[in-house]
Amino acid sequence: MLESEEAGMIRSDAARNRAKVLAAAEIVLGEQGLTARMDEIARRAGVGVGTVYRHFATKEALYAAIVSARVDLLLDEAARLRAAAEPQTGFFRFFAQVVADAARKKTLTDALLSAGIDVKAEQAGQRTQMREALADLLRDAQRVGAVRPDVGMPEILALLRGASMAAETGDYSGPVIDRTLAVLFDGLRPHAVHAPPPSA
Repeated sequence: MLESEEAGMIRSDAARNRAKVLAAAEIVLGEQGLTARMDEIARRAGVGVGTVYRHFATKEALYAAIVSARVDLLLDEAARLRAAAEPQTGFFRFFAQVVADAARKKTLTDALLSAGIDVKAEQAGQRTQMREALADLLRDAQRVGAVRPDVGMPEILALLRGASMAAETGDYSGPVIDRTLAVLFDGLRPHAVHAPPPSA
């Protein structure tokens, strides 16, 4: 086997192991928080504990990587939605997915904060990418008339932050969040402006 092929296989194996560790760690964190042991994460991932430490020196580094990986998935989804060329729905789907992700990562965020990790600082670059992805989807939606033209990014970011915080910190069921988003999205869609009735 050529050395380049062997090196490629090693990198591929390492990437798979890293992904397995991240997936297992997210599950264990949801169950046990920062009290989880690295050997338990390794067991769930089906790898040796040494493999976990080769990728992540501490649990805090591992959990910070989970947050980063989740944002990367959202960015990939934003790119997929734009490539699908369905701007009338792409913006709303992405908005809903960001809110759903906020609801899922509450335990993870709480654990990182308790460990003294500033999640926002860790994600500074990704947050810029997220804003750009959202702005692209908004422009696409407004171009085809799916979102009212008088709404800009400041309003969208305020609405997204509010919805995400409600999903992350509130004790709301999935159906309640879905209905709330439906109301919010209805307000973002263009509506015909009717003239007031003539005075008597």
